[in-house]
Amino acid sequence: MRIGVFLIIPILIAVLGTAHAETPVITVSTNNTPLDRKALQELSQEAFRRAGLAIKLVSLPSERSLQSANAGEVDGEGLRVAGLSSQYVNLVQVPERYISVSFVAFAKDAMINLDTGWDALKSQRVAFITGWKMFEANAAAARVINKVDKPEQMFRMLDSGRVDLALYTRTDGIALVRSMGLSSIAPLSPPLKEVDMYLYLNKKHEDAVPKIARALREMKSDGTYNRIMSSLLAE
Repeated sequence: MRIGVFLIIPILIAVLGTAHAETPVITVSTNNTPLDRKALQELSQEAFRRAGLAIKLVSLPSERSLQSANAGEVDGEGLRVAGLSSQYVNLVQVPERYISVSFVAFAKDAMINLDTGWDALKSQRVAFITGWKMFEANAAAARVINKVDKPEQMFRMLDSGRVDLALYTRTDGIALVRSMGLSSIAPLSPPLKEVDMYLYLNKKHEDAVPKIARALREMKSDGTYNRIMSSLLAE
């Protein structure tokens, strides 16, 4: 009888230990705008839960954020445009879209014409945030380029006449302009580009990529995705 008890105790300890094992935490670095960061946080919380994971968000400057994820100092980075794995070879793109973002130019002069898209920037002085790959890749031909650390800086530059255009995302830009009391600044139409945004994980977590993608697809199918996004947009 005593032998049986001694045999059972280690088994119980092992079972209880497994039951209380901590959920693996994936640390993701981001430099997203406030609304996009909320979307990343709330969509990931549910998607990671379904994948048997947990997410922790940390904030780093845009370019450093990518480099830290690529070096494995953090576990992932987002949200970003597709295709960055060719430049940051240790990052694996989660293939399911998180959100779509409208990249636009904000201006005081509503008569600036952007019908030719990126080519229209050739005669303009522009500002955008350092490390934003969309603008670094497409706005390089602008007459003058100013790179800043924070969006408030470029909107103040625009308000003071130091630049003609501030390049940012439409929804967050409108909210920021309103909070700064810059009523003479507004987004121009058409958008420079509508882009799908993705999460990237360091290749050491490559096995989690299909699990997260599958969870996101399930969330879109069962209505969870729309409920989360509708709640964010209503705030």
